[in-house]
Amino acid sequence: MRRLVPAVAILTMLGALAVACGGGEDATLTPTPSDAEPYQRLAELPDEAVLALAFPGITFEPSTPSDATSTFLVLGRPGARLDVLGRLIGHLTRSDQPQLATLLSLKESGGGQDLQPALGLSEGLYMVLVDIEGGQPVLGGLDVLDASATELLEVALAQDRGLLPFREEVDNPIANGAVRPAVASDMDNDGVDELILLNAGVSEGVKSAAYLTFDWSGAGLRWRRIDADGASARIPGKAVLDYMAAVEAAGGTAEAWEGSPRALAWEWLSVSPPEPISTELLAQLAPEGNTDAQATARRKLEAIRALLESAYDLLSADWQRMNPWTDFVYGFRNATGVRLEQLLPPQQEEEHTLVEVVITAASREGSTSVDRRFRVTYTVVEEASGWRLDSADAREESLP
Repeated sequence: MRRLVPAVAILTMLGALAVACGGGEDATLTPTPSDAEPYQRLAELPDEAVLALAFPGITFEPSTPSDATSTFLVLGRPGARLDVLGRLIGHLTRSDQPQLATLLSLKESGGGQDLQPALGLSEGLYMVLVDIEGGQPVLGGLDVLDASATELLEVALAQDRGLLPFREEVDNPIANGAVRPAVASDMDNDGVDELILLNAGVSEGVKSAAYLTFDWSGAGLRWRRIDADGASARIPGKAVLDYMAAVEAAGGTAEAWEGSPRALAWEWLSVSPPEPISTELLAQLAPEGNTDAQATARRKLEAIRALLESAYDLLSADWQRMNPWTDFVYGFRNATGVRLEQLLPPQQEEEHTLVEVVITAASREGSTSVDRRFRVTYTVVEEASGWRLDSADAREESLP
């Protein structure tokens, strides 16, 4: 009989989580024996080598990196800035061997006009694909994310079609949003991995998060985004990704609250239908008399409720009956976020469809934020409205 752990308990209430704790198994995707050598070569390939493949003959100078990116400037063209946003290794276009995808952000700095003369490219998000041939890294392609964020395609093809690159400050539907690589996973079991990016940002105290999933479509047109609705969205793992995004945004929005104010906020969130937000509650969440801070607190309360409602709607009807709204919401009272580390292809076990993930969940213990890692297997069921989470089996693993 499958042991079930409430989804809210997996992502929160970590100190009292009733899971079978594993012995520190590495959560990193383990390559098959035939993949091991090229996987290792790709993992060890430095950013400078990737840039040399993508832009031969161009010399890059390392600049001061931020916490999340490595930054390079083009020698002699200081206005041409290139940020390495992250990388993924997977069977991205080939089922026979792994490849490296490196996401880049190209920007003009200091008001200059150096990108076009230096690289022949405009500001935007690009991806370098690297293969291993004869034991050596070779360029597999240079792709661009179009302004609508619906396609990743070859730069030359995008230019021929007059498509503009995606610029985070201009085209991002998430205010102050930043796109980063998340995971590569064969979500539809077709032999090649889907490319999954996380788009997240904070605006006026409210966090937003969305996983953008791109499906390989063949030469030329590289990847097409799987929409939020339609036939493509009926992939089992999509429900898990949407659930994770809602949980991450809700926890991030509430992160600054602690102690009594946080407890009072959760009292209001747990009531269904919602009651009006009282001035007394706002006074606990923001300084009295500070109308701007209290308006932000109101926005945050309303946003957290909407995000938790979105997560709750992704549970099956049976699981909702087992976990009433009040219980569900209280499970998140200590949550500050969740990070997806790995998403495995869906598996069929008798009549059950299973989706396994590895996550790092953050929770507030007093004034301290604590990270814990879990390997979670969700059972998902297809209902009239799409795939829904029906149960979960989880165990804790050691952090790297």
